Amino acid sequence: MGDGYRIEVRPGLALELQHPDFADDYFALIQRNLTRLALWEPWASDTHTLVTTRMFLAWQAQAFVSKTSLPFVIVNDGELAGSCTARLDAAEGTAEVGYWVDAAVEGTGVARASVAALVDHVLALADVHRVQARTAVHNQRSRALLERLGFEFEGVNRSAQRMPDRRVDLAVYAKLPAG
Repeated sequence: MGDGYRIEVRPGLALELQHPDFADDYFALIQRNLTRLALWEPWASDTHTLVTTRMFLAWQAQAFVSKTSLPFVIVNDGELAGSCTARLDAAEGTAEVGYWVDAAVEGTGVARASVAALVDHVLALADVHRVQARTAVHNQRSRALLERLGFEFEGVNRSAQRMPDRRVDLAVYAKLPAG
């Protein structure tokens, strides 16, 4: 699966570079979780097809090649279980993480372990001095995860995210390298 770029998180859990080879399974995963994800992800309200999923994964793989993103799928016991990505801004020396997991693994530590591994990987890069995350204020699970991982709450960006039927406030978090 994928092209071999892999971060071992723990036995049975890994992050693998997003790649069009994952399209069938990734599309099925999105479809299973679409209603739940639409609560806080604007992209979840878009029309998704296997073709658009394949195109998205190809675009993500290209973003990796151009060093603007570390886009991973979460693989849990051989099955796709979500997405965990860091967008990189080399000029600013920052990264922004985003993640989501399948409802079937929510609450099992898969998200926490995956995000922690990605953040550690990103902070090990010499040119990254800040990792941030933004999440809908009402997404309490995501906010709690960030706080458990040592992210500091920095404030709220009011009406910062456009949803299909409204705008929502985003909670902003950041983590700096230790030391």
